[in-house]
Amino acid sequence: MASPQLDLAALLPRELVAELLALARARGAEFAEVFGEHTVHTAFSLEEGRLKTSQYSVTQGVGVRAIRGEQTGYAYADGFAAPDLREAARVAGRIARDGAPDPDPGAPSVSAPTGAGRPGARAPRAFRVVDAPAPFALVSPAPVALDEAGKVALLRRADDAARAHDPRIHEVAATLADAAKSFVVANSDGLWAEDRQYLTRLSVAAYASAGDQRQQGFAAGGGSVEADYFERVRPPEAVAREAAGTAVTLLGAKDPEAGAYPVVLAPGWGGVLVHECFGHGMEGDVIRKQTSIRATQQGQQVAARGVTIVDSGVVPYSRGSFRVDDEGTPARRTVLVEDGILVGYLWDLLNARLTGNSPTGNGRRSSYRDFPLCRMTNTYIEAGPHDPAELIASVKRGLYCKNLGGGSVNPADGNFSFQVTEACRIEDGKLTYPVRNATLTGNGNDAMLKIDAVANDLVVDGTTGSCGKDGQWKPVGVGQPTVRFTDITVGGTAT
Repeated sequence: MASPQLDLAALLPRELVAELLALARARGAEFAEVFGEHTVHTAFSLEEGRLKTSQYSVTQGVGVRAIRGEQTGYAYADGFAAPDLREAARVAGRIARDGAPDPDPGAPSVSAPTGAGRPGARAPRAFRVVDAPAPFALVSPAPVALDEAGKVALLRRADDAARAHDPRIHEVAATLADAAKSFVVANSDGLWAEDRQYLTRLSVAAYASAGDQRQQGFAAGGGSVEADYFERVRPPEAVAREAAGTAVTLLGAKDPEAGAYPVVLAPGWGGVLVHECFGHGMEGDVIRKQTSIRATQQGQQVAARGVTIVDSGVVPYSRGSFRVDDEGTPARRTVLVEDGILVGYLWDLLNARLTGNSPTGNGRRSSYRDFPLCRMTNTYIEAGPHDPAELIASVKRGLYCKNLGGGSVNPADGNFSFQVTEACRIEDGKLTYPVRNATLTGNGNDAMLKIDAVANDLVVDGTTGSCGKDGQWKPVGVGQPTVRFTDITVGGTAT
């Protein structure tokens, strides 16, 4: 089984943390923060019916942040040795003062992010513990309740089920990766917060062939879940059959008709379009710096009437959920767009202070080696009033997108392109033949204005998403109900 998590409060007693904060502020920093972490990671992969890789690793150490005026300093030490932590605090303070560390080849690793700000200077305060309710409770978290043999057994069950689904499945790749994380965060405003977070993801890629045709299907399960999730909620057989079914379906699929016409996006993972095209422009750093078009749109209509967009860190059992963020701010539900009107933004601690706002629980970092950034959690379109079948039945000629794959968005102009991994042609209000190799292109600034119907079948997919920003990756959830767009440009071969 995974090794037991360390008691970080014992490794980082409050007296030592207070000393580190004082050292970080000793050269004039107005704000300081200490973040300690211990995370156990395991990962197993099965290919060609055999266990191909088995990984076990531990991430542990402490990062210190110091802020003075427009300059931020960040330094970290691997491990918990007090002399190393003190030096990391001194280095962070020196960066905040001078913009660069003093030459010292023996000092801990350092990082000096740009774009720092000036929170109001305050006298040090006594620590107060953040008492935030947990959005959900795990009795037997999968990463620590399942032993190595149990995790590999899940992969073997997935492999068997995918191969048994159809004789055209010729290869299967299954992976299970998890993490058990403990952290402590404290700052010079007197905040003290601790949390434990657990993530597990089981993914299956199935490959089908017929003649000269080769197709792939992908499916996943997991989140912040109990060990019995893989028996009670989403067994590995269900994940495998979904992946294999997609691969087989795509063997008989046709290329799409190119053009701009109505598109219906299925519930769940289709919300990645909202995440990429809309969510990133609502994060506090780009709002403060006025590099997002959304910075000047508060109170304006940015989506169709009837569209409400939310970012919430309290969705039960999702990868993007937690009790407190990586700055110790309690998770919460934040409404970004209400009935088409932009009403709010996402804030981490620093950017909230600089703009006179309150943090929304969106300060997140990859590990103690990274300074926190403003990041999304679970971003989704809320349910509407319509029956999902209505949205398809009223389309004479269009495309139903069951699943989206990779995509890209240009932050400068908002133009996007997404691969559609599984789709179906709509003709006279009915789903006809499967479609492959389709792409959706458009502009994120007006795509949400083209929504003309929102169904009542909201699904938040918190099983597999990861979001990258400035070199840091964090788990997220995305979601939506069935949504219909009046038109999106579909790339493909004209018929």
